[in-house]
Amino acid sequence: MPLSESLKRTRSFRFRLGVAALLMLLAILGVVLRVVDLQVLHYSKFRELAYDNHVALVPLAPPRGLILADHGEVLAENLPTYALEITPDQVPHLHQSLQFLQHLLNLSPEDLQQFAARRAGKPDFDPIVLKADLNPTQIAAVSVRAMELPGVRIVAMMHRHYPYDALFSHVVGYVGPITGADLKDFHANKYVGRNYIGKNGLERYYERQLRGVMGYEIKDINARGLPVGTLRQIAAHPGSNLMTHLRLRVQEAGAEALQGKGYRGAVIAMDPNNGGILAMVTSPSFNANWFVDGISNAHWQSLLNNPGRPLMNRADNGLYPPGSCAKPFYTIQAVQEGVISPDFHTYCPGNYQLGGHTYWDWNRGGFGETGITKALAWSVDVFYYKLAVKMGIDLQDKTLWRFGFGQKTPIDLPGGANGLVPTPAWKRAHLHAPWYTGDSVILGIGQGYLLETPLQLVRAVSALANGGYLVQPQVAKAFIDPQSGKTIPIPNAAPVNLHISAEAMHAVHLGMEACVNTGTCHTVSIPGISIAGKTGTAQVPMGYKNGHTIYNNDSLFIGWAPLDHPKIAVAVVVENGGYNAWQALPVARAVIKAYLQPDQTPPAPAPQKLSTKMPAKVAQSAGAHYDAPLSHGEKGSVNPRPAQSTAQ
Repeated sequence: MPLSESLKRTRSFRFRLGVAALLMLLAILGVVLRVVDLQVLHYSKFRELAYDNHVALVPLAPPRGLILADHGEVLAENLPTYALEITPDQVPHLHQSLQFLQHLLNLSPEDLQQFAARRAGKPDFDPIVLKADLNPTQIAAVSVRAMELPGVRIVAMMHRHYPYDALFSHVVGYVGPITGADLKDFHANKYVGRNYIGKNGLERYYERQLRGVMGYEIKDINARGLPVGTLRQIAAHPGSNLMTHLRLRVQEAGAEALQGKGYRGAVIAMDPNNGGILAMVTSPSFNANWFVDGISNAHWQSLLNNPGRPLMNRADNGLYPPGSCAKPFYTIQAVQEGVISPDFHTYCPGNYQLGGHTYWDWNRGGFGETGITKALAWSVDVFYYKLAVKMGIDLQDKTLWRFGFGQKTPIDLPGGANGLVPTPAWKRAHLHAPWYTGDSVILGIGQGYLLETPLQLVRAVSALANGGYLVQPQVAKAFIDPQSGKTIPIPNAAPVNLHISAEAMHAVHLGMEACVNTGTCHTVSIPGISIAGKTGTAQVPMGYKNGHTIYNNDSLFIGWAPLDHPKIAVAVVVENGGYNAWQALPVARAVIKAYLQPDQTPPAPAPQKLSTKMPAKVAQSAGAHYDAPLSHGEKGSVNPRPAQSTAQ
């Protein structure tokens, strides 16, 4: 072979070898660069991905804090149970899996609808409860098919339960499944893995304290996606227990007197010295346990179709004319402002004439000569017709606002109504009419456009009981750490001093004491307990018939006991309770007795209708007729509408 040919071959071989070496070098360089990229530049990212291939972060929901009555009775508790959870982003075919589970567990379409509602607005990595309170058969059916159901698991959980069913539903409230709407008010990251959130009552108002702090478990996962061990655990911190001022026996007494007799209305009992709510009963009520796992359609329809509107908290949201329960407050203001003196008297012939119109007293026979004590004891309408004209609307409004009417009562519960204190400006804006003197006359007996809540009434009467301080109602008393047992009192807001004069307070106390001892609410009296009180009967329009308005009467009572050292103040409203407040009195009596005489348990006497006939000894000889002048600026302004007589 010629030398030149051999040299060519050698050069060609070396070239090919160089190219191969270069390619190998480039390949090695690529591998090295990739290794650097994986192991150095993106080490943390891929380490986390690799770690997640064999571990799972499982949230641990803490036990929700208990809610307790003042003597330790549990009003809201947690019961252990098992539930079926689904983590949507771990389920390859969610729709098919739900259909399979529906057939396997005999789930209703309503169960699937509730699952969809719980899922709405929540991230797909957050477990969602499909079915709570599983029975052993259901647990076994899912467990043996675990390999076929990725992202589906049986979990132990604490189920919220209300031992007294409907007794405390409006004040304690209830929890329910978390929805996207709930998370608008709370941080979503604090509810990953949780099943419940407070929906109403104390459960909602104290949600942040009751819910506790989430914990986590880091689970070791095998190649099949099943947990085989726990690598690390961060314990959950249980929510604080909530001690309340509520007294079980007082609540039961109020519920029995209202709900047990089928009345619609509310009763509130409060400590007039610090505002602690001792009882808050609304009738009718509902079973709070229905809402915990999502209320069924049957239960929901039963509540919606109930004409008694059981979902409404009448104690704080019900709006009622106070009727003659407003009279003590007008009396306080009139005496303090010098409109009348404590020994003022006027004559009651049974009606009052104003601008050619007759306003009748509830007792058309009249009461004769009447002072403050008699006017309050027998709820003399004519006395307050005349007083209303002397006071005028400005002073009437000042009175009502002073005692907390017309504005939402501050209390540790969500919601609450403002009520309505009518003014000339309000009437012009809403009814496009001027304010007449006749409007003031009707307002003077707590009628007309005036609307208040039972909570406002009990707060106002507490100011009469405690010497003139407007306290802030409060249901909760203290937080209790479930681990250390340490009690942290919840301070009461400072009361507002109304600066009521001693002579005005004394005059009203005498009248309200006489009302119980000899007057319209004498059947509320309890041997051994001194009580001050005032009845009210408020006419409420119910419709029209033959061109005339049909009215029904709400029965009301406000009062406190004992008279000189008050421990309990009470407000009662019984809707459509009838004439002369006879239905409200046994309710108030039962509540006061349950609190001040808890060991004496004879049943309260059956409600009886009070006689509207005034004893002969009450009537006095006729005196000079008192003609109340019209207030400045109101002369000749008379409301021509028919008078509304009220019986007390």
